[in-house]
Amino acid sequence: MLRLPFRLTPRSAIEFSTGALLALVGLIFLLGTRDEYRAGRAFDQAMDSYAAAVLEDVHDGLDDAMHAKPSYDAPQEAVAKLLVDDGKPAEAAQMYERLRRRQEAAGGKASLPVLIGLAVANLEAVRVGQPSPEALREALREARSRLEAALAAHPGAGDAHVNLAAVALLEDDLARCRAELGKVMVVGNISPDALSILYNLNGLAALREQRYEAAAAEFEKVKEFRADWETPKLNLAAAHARMLIAPRANPQVALRAAMSLRRVLPDIRKSKSPLYSLICQALGTYSLLIHSQQPQATEALRYFAEAEKLGRLPWQSRFNQAIGQYLDVRAARRRNVAAYATPAAELARALVYPKASLRDRVVASCLLGTIEGERGNRKEAVAHFERAAALAAEAADPAARSAAVRVALSLIALYYEAGELPRVIRLLDQAAEIAGPEEKKKLDALSKQLRAAPVISRFECKQEKLFTDCDLRVSATVLTPGSPTPLTAENVALTLIEEASGTSKPLPFQLNGSAVYAVAVNAPQGKYRAKLVLSDPLGNRTEATSEPVELDRDPPQISKRVPDAGATVASFNAIQFTVEDRLSDVDLASLRVMLRYPAGSPLASRTLVSGGKVQYASADGSIPRYSDVTTNVRAPIPNDRLLKGEYRVLVHAQDTRGKGRDIEWSFQLAP
Repeated sequence: MLRLPFRLTPRSAIEFSTGALLALVGLIFLLGTRDEYRAGRAFDQAMDSYAAAVLEDVHDGLDDAMHAKPSYDAPQEAVAKLLVDDGKPAEAAQMYERLRRRQEAAGGKASLPVLIGLAVANLEAVRVGQPSPEALREALREARSRLEAALAAHPGAGDAHVNLAAVALLEDDLARCRAELGKVMVVGNISPDALSILYNLNGLAALREQRYEAAAAEFEKVKEFRADWETPKLNLAAAHARMLIAPRANPQVALRAAMSLRRVLPDIRKSKSPLYSLICQALGTYSLLIHSQQPQATEALRYFAEAEKLGRLPWQSRFNQAIGQYLDVRAARRRNVAAYATPAAELARALVYPKASLRDRVVASCLLGTIEGERGNRKEAVAHFERAAALAAEAADPAARSAAVRVALSLIALYYEAGELPRVIRLLDQAAEIAGPEEKKKLDALSKQLRAAPVISRFECKQEKLFTDCDLRVSATVLTPGSPTPLTAENVALTLIEEASGTSKPLPFQLNGSAVYAVAVNAPQGKYRAKLVLSDPLGNRTEATSEPVELDRDPPQISKRVPDAGATVASFNAIQFTVEDRLSDVDLASLRVMLRYPAGSPLASRTLVSGGKVQYASADGSIPRYSDVTTNVRAPIPNDRLLKGEYRVLVHAQDTRGKGRDIEWSFQLAP
C-alpha cells in the first residue's frame, strides 16, 4: 500500500512593540501530513525507508540484502553510512576499509562512496573524541588527502568536491570552501545524498558572508532532500534570526536575549513584578518555537504554568499553551482520548472565540483534525480539515493561505485511507492550482504514486509433476502501489491460453499476500501460455503473458516400415522405418530393434539395433557395423540363412522426456 504522511509542524513568532517591554503574538502552524503507513520492503526499498526515516525497515532490508548476496557492496556501503549517522564512525571506518580492500583486490579501484565514506568516517572518529586543536588539524589534513585521492581516482565526482568544501569550512578556510562548491557546479555530477550537504554548506558559507536571505534559501532547499535532518533547521533558525536583527549584529543575539531573560526571572519573581507573568509567557512562546521542530514542549509548558500561577492567561497565551500540551502529548506518545482532552478543549474554543484570528482558527482546525485522525475518528478528522481548507482559502494572510496545500495533503491522506479515490484525485488537481512551484513538485510526485501502474514480477508457467505428469504450475508476484486497500482476488484475472486453437479459459488461483499461485491439472497435449491481468481501484491496469510451455503426452511414432506390416516379400536384407515425435526429440540411445525368425530357423532372433548403434554392417558396406542410428532407421540383417515363413519386428522407442512404447509387426517371406 502507498504510504502517506500525516503530521503537523508548528511555528511561532514573537514581536516586541514600541512603548512596551514585551507583547505576545501567536504561532503560525504549517500543516504537515500524518506519519506514513507501514510498508516493509526488501533491499530495493531500503533506501526509500531511509528517506522516510523508518530506520528499522532500513536495517531489516539491508540485512536481508547482505544475507542474500554477501558480495553485494551497495548494502554494506549503506550500513557503513548508517553507522556514521548513528555516531559509530570507528565501526563505519572498519567496514569501509574492508570494502576498499575487497574492491581494490577485485578491480584495482575502490568505488567513490567507499573512498569518501572512509575519509568521513575516519575524520568523525577523531572528532567524537574531542581532540586537541593539533589532532583535529591533522585529522582534517588526512581527510582532505583522502578526498583528493578519491577525486583523482574518480575525476569529475561532485560528491568529492562537496566533502572537500566541508573540510575547508571546518578548517575555517571560506575561500577554499567556496572554490570547491564552485567546482561542484562546474562538473554538474552529484548524488542525491550529497545535494542536502551541498545546500547546507552553501547556507553556512552565506551566513559567514552575512548574506542572510541567501543562507535561508539554501537551508530551505535541504528540506526537499532530507526533511529529517535537524542541523539545517537550526542553521535556518539562525539565518532568520539574523534577518530580524541589524545586519552587523552578533548571530547569537536572540539566544543571548532569551538567556538573559531566564537569568533575571528569579529576581523579578522575588519582587513580584507584573512583568514576571509576561516574561514567562514570552519565554514559553519562545521555547515552543525553538523546540517545536523536535517536538519537545516541556520547557514551554513549565513557563506557561508559572505564568498561570500569577493570574489568568490571556487568550493568545492559552492558545499557545494548548499547542504546547498537544506537542507534549505527541512527544510522549500518549495519544489517547484522556491525554488529548485538555488541549482539544482549548483548541476547540479558538473556532468560536471572537479574538481568535483567522490564522488561529486554521491552526486549531488542523490540530483538531490531527487529534481526531489519531483517535481513529476519520469522519470528524475530515470535517476539521475541510473547515481548515475553507478558512485558508478565505484568508488574505499569505502564511495562512500557504497552509492550504498542506491541509489538502492531510485530506488526501484521509480520503485515501477511506477509499474515496475520486475525491483524492479531485483534491490533488485542486491543490495543484494553488500550489507554488516547489509544492507542485510534491503534488506531482504524490500523483505519480497514486497513479502508479500495478506491478507483475516473477511470472512463469512451468510443467511440473504435481498430481500427474502433465500439470502446469503458474506463479507470480504482484503489487498494486496505488491501492489504498490490500490486494484481493478481485484485482487479479488469470487465464490459460492454448496456442494452437487460440482458446483461453479462466484458471482458478490462490492469492497469498502478493503471491499468485495456480495449477492446471492433467492438461491436454499442446502449447500453452498463461495471461495475468492486474488492476487496482484507481483504474490502473497491467497485464503480462508467460513464456510458452509445451505438454507432450504421446510417445514416438513409427512410420514408413519396410517390409510393412502384413506384407509378403521375396527377400529382404534390412528392416527400415522412420521414428519421430511431434513435440519432443527421440531418444535414439534407447532405441532397440529385434527381428524374430520363423519356427525351425537355426536362431530364434537377432538384435539389430541396441544402445543407439546398428549391430550389423550392410552387405554393400554403406552402413558400417556399430554406426549411429538415425530417425530414418535402416537396420541391416546379418548373412543368415533365412527360411520361408513369418518374421516379427519388435521395436522399443522413447522420447527425451521418457515416454516410450513397444511396437510390433509381422510380414511373410516367400522366396
